[in-house]
Amino acid sequence: MASADEIICNGHVITLPTLEVVKAVPIMAAGTNIDWLLHLYYARRDFIRCRIIIERELRSSLNPEYMYFVKGLIDREEGNNIEALRNLQKALDLNSKNIEIYKEIGKTLFIMGRFNQALDIFREAEELSPRQDHEICHFIGELLHRSAAAANQLAIARKEEAEAKFYFEKAVQAGKKLESFQRLAEILRKEKDYAKAIEVLENCLLLSPENTEVLTEIGVLYLKINDTQNAFDRLSEVIALDRKSPKGLLAYGAILQAISSLRKSIWLSPLNYNALYNLSLVYITAQQYASAFHTLAAAINLRKDSAECYMLLGICLRKLEDTENAFKAFQRSSDIQQQQQQQQDAGRNPLVHLNFALFCYETGRVALATEQFTRFVSSSQDLLLPTEYKFQATKLKSLLKVSTSNILTSTPTGLACDANAKPSDEIDSQLTGSANNNNNNSSSADNMSNKSIDDIYGIYGVKRQTAGTKQELHNTKAQALATAALAAASTMSAAEMPLEVHAVVNA
Repeated sequence: MASADEIICNGHVITLPTLEVVKAVPIMAAGTNIDWLLHLYYARRDFIRCRIIIERELRSSLNPEYMYFVKGLIDREEGNNIEALRNLQKALDLNSKNIEIYKEIGKTLFIMGRFNQALDIFREAEELSPRQDHEICHFIGELLHRSAAAANQLAIARKEEAEAKFYFEKAVQAGKKLESFQRLAEILRKEKDYAKAIEVLENCLLLSPENTEVLTEIGVLYLKINDTQNAFDRLSEVIALDRKSPKGLLAYGAILQAISSLRKSIWLSPLNYNALYNLSLVYITAQQYASAFHTLAAAINLRKDSAECYMLLGICLRKLEDTENAFKAFQRSSDIQQQQQQQQDAGRNPLVHLNFALFCYETGRVALATEQFTRFVSSSQDLLLPTEYKFQATKLKSLLKVSTSNILTSTPTGLACDANAKPSDEIDSQLTGSANNNNNNSSSADNMSNKSIDDIYGIYGVKRQTAGTKQELHNTKAQALATAALAAASTMSAAEMPLEVHAVVNA
């Protein structure tokens, strides 16, 4: 008869293969280095076989340092921190220059809550390390950050907080540890340096693009600097990734709550122009362009001389791909703005001309875009422009390749900067013009407009003619515009221009 491990098949006895997949721990000759095998089992988290190898080879091994090291790590994984410290200390006694042992001892003390001792260990490791180690820098920054939070004296707390920030910056430079980016952004947020905190967290997204915690924090920081559009975009990503994120839903609802509040105010007061205007801004930020269109239509019925409403209407129509009516809305907003400037009204908004110029450039109306850009420069004199306006104007100037000398003939100071200049310096130069030039410019608005048009046509090779038929002039102008549009096409593809700059909420 065949045994339990054998079967009879076609008159032959066949031995069944064993079902044991993992073999027993191999027996090595005395003095053989088996650190590689120990590391292999530890990486597989096979702690039982690790202990078998350590207990068998510890006494006979010529170099038991790594065995004590691994044994300490296993003890810490199993929650026996005291025994882990003892084994790690034995490994350190055998090799007092091993940075990894210092780091693991410091981590164990950190887990045990002995923060002062852990800080001393990590500082010793920093002195011994031949290079900048991101783990050492991170834990030193973490321990200093905790110490600053628990400090009784304000001076000591500020000093430790500054040192913690320094070490987190070193950790970010030395390695890619997600917690280092988050801690550094947390400190920058406490310092109210929101722009720098956003930059740090945006870099953090390169490590973890779908981290909802980081995305939520970026959205909240954008709300801090009143950048509702970017905040809405980031928080929309959070909701798309995790519909049950409490913090993300709370911040997202804070933006949407503005819509319900404004709608309720309009229901209570249907003829409230400010409520309609602000609701349209919120709709545009939320990318609900059809709703924004209807709201703006109601606002325009109440105030037909509002250049800002027509400008926003043009933005909505552009987003709804109705470029023909969008052009009419932008043109109407520019005409109203020009009339108000000639009448010296208080409402002067250069953003109207900037948005119209961007739209004209996108749709191939290069000469008209240059004209509107010139009006933007003229109307923005003596005004403190936001950085975003300056940035968009700088990009548009470089794309239009506007000649500074021609602009100078129509505006006192112009944009006397290079196309590669910083946005903050680009339009600041035109804000420092003399008072005499400003007075001359304001007293001759009509002459300035006509002269600037002549100069713009001159850039593209077309000059206003004193004689000749209107059809000849129209054909020449159309040919020049077509040539300019083709010349700008390559530049347009290289540097895509956004359509609009966000408008300012009407108070």
